[in-house]
Amino acid sequence: MLAVVALAVGGMFFFSDLAVRREVARLPPEVQSYLRARAEAERRGEAPPPFPALPQTTAPAPNSTERAGDGTGQAGTNRPRGPGLPAVLSPRSRDFVRGVQRNMVEGGLLAAALGALLSVWLARRIALPLGAVARAATGLAGGNLDARAPVLRGDREVADLARTFNHMATSLQALERERQQAVADIAHELRTPIAVMQARLDALEDGVYPLTTEQIELLSGQTQLLTRLVGDLRTLTLADAGRLGLHRQELDLADLSAQVVRDLRDRAASRGLTLVLHTVPAPVQGDPDRLRQMISNLVENALVHARREVQLTVTRQGEVARLTVDDDGPGIPPDSRQLIFTRFARLDESRSRHTGGSGLGLAIVRALAAAHGGQCDVAESPHGGARFSLTLPAGPGPG
Repeated sequence: MLAVVALAVGGMFFFSDLAVRREVARLPPEVQSYLRARAEAERRGEAPPPFPALPQTTAPAPNSTERAGDGTGQAGTNRPRGPGLPAVLSPRSRDFVRGVQRNMVEGGLLAAALGALLSVWLARRIALPLGAVARAATGLAGGNLDARAPVLRGDREVADLARTFNHMATSLQALERERQQAVADIAHELRTPIAVMQARLDALEDGVYPLTTEQIELLSGQTQLLTRLVGDLRTLTLADAGRLGLHRQELDLADLSAQVVRDLRDRAASRGLTLVLHTVPAPVQGDPDRLRQMISNLVENALVHARREVQLTVTRQGEVARLTVDDDGPGIPPDSRQLIFTRFARLDESRSRHTGGSGLGLAIVRALAAAHGGQCDVAESPHGGARFSLTLPAGPGPG
């Protein structure tokens, strides 16, 4: 709009100046010389020169504005005249004034027409890409996640709007794919223990298996697996929604790690593995139950893949408390190190099924670490396997 206003005003001045110049060029040479001399005198602050005498082409009418003098030899007028100006405009002068007025009107109309054309052009230039974005938004609202707005060449702001909309649509499409994949994975995970329980109950009902303590333990194990899976899904859902309640308090990450090692030492021994713990005091602010859950998930994951030993190390580095869990297993390929933190991710499908893993443990660790203001990463371990590092903000420590 500013461009339209600028064009209209500029066009008016341009055409007006052009009209005046053209009409001045039609004046007699002596009048042009007088006008230039008068302008030069005004610039210097001097008195204007007298107007040159023009030939009298027509006699003044009796009711002319000019009347007889008062005997002093000077003509009188009905209204005062400027210095050096003629009392009566000649026909050529009147034609000059009318020509200037006509040309100024024509110049104004032409400038207005150009301004209107520019307004229509600018309106279409803005309306076309905005209409395309609106149509894409309507399609997206209708469920078409493939809808995209064309990024047309034009105003930078409108192009940025189209790019931002496309980025949003791409993100929504990716979220929808993740949601569908998560629903399919959850259904798959729930179906497996339910199918085992249903088959076992049908066999017991038909008398294929006797109702013994062993059969009850098998059903109880599948029930515990379902309970853990549902609990893990609830934890992840609350963490993603930012509604995970944390009961923060002062505690030592080294003490929590020692408790987890003590609880899991028998399980490690049953697999022929050794748990080694190296700690220094590392105070943190956190929820003890959630922190213990993170440490347990990391250690249990390492026990699944280790060959002989799992080593836990707790250190403090400035304002950061760090827990590392190393194993001497086969390790994790570099291109799969971020994949393992996604839900239901398994690099060894058969072994995870055998050990009852749901594929949610590491995803829970990363989500809980983020809720505590920390992070969890994986790298290659000096022992040949994988190293999981849990980093949390350090507390003030003992005073």
